[in-house]
Amino acid sequence: MAVKEFTEIKEKLARATRIMVNEGLIELSGHPSTRVPGTDHLCVLGHLHEEGRTLRATSTEDIITVDMDGKLVEGNHEPPGEIYLHTEIYKARSDVSSVLHTHPPVTIALGIAGIPVKAVWLAGAAFGQGVPIFESACQIDTPEIGQKLAQVLGNQMAVMLKGHGAVTVGVSIEQACSISLNLEKTAKLMLMAGQFGQVPPMSAEDLARYSNRGRTDSEESRKGFWAYYGERLPQ
Repeated sequence: MAVKEFTEIKEKLARATRIMVNEGLIELSGHPSTRVPGTDHLCVLGHLHEEGRTLRATSTEDIITVDMDGKLVEGNHEPPGEIYLHTEIYKARSDVSSVLHTHPPVTIALGIAGIPVKAVWLAGAAFGQGVPIFESACQIDTPEIGQKLAQVLGNQMAVMLKGHGAVTVGVSIEQACSISLNLEKTAKLMLMAGQFGQVPPMSAEDLARYSNRGRTDSEESRKGFWAYYGERLPQ
């Protein structure tokens, strides 16, 4: 891969991290990753906890390259402690090009209560089958736990980690981020609507019509993501 393309991948991951921090889905921890085309490697945010700094200033220098066993190939940091969250999903899902691990507070709250996020509004139609819940708050720090997580995710685009966080996937880092933001917004709407009674899902007719909403990825949607959320970043 050309140096320019490799640098662009790192720039996208660094910017995606800053956006997730700004939107409140990543605080002191959390990490995006993406496959490196034409290789068995992936780029991921390195382990930065011991440096005592926030992720608001994440740069390309913080992005590392690892192989599919989670071993460091290139970079200035060690792999994140939950690297197997990424590698095992990639091994199980050839259709996935990017993985994002976040800690969205309302999604976590619903998971603790055992309530899966579901499609309750148009933009949340991608969650029509309900978002599966991984029934453990443990760190995904072994291949075995990563495999179990990948099994719970199945062919879905998101999985809730009970008492821990969430994982979203996509064919691009932009899509994985968009799904994550949509997951938390849907969780917030469920929480708000629940103050008034039961929260009904979208009708079967609407789900059939809009089930691909949020599941599609295009150059236009990618540009829209960077334009909107990039503008919200502190200058």
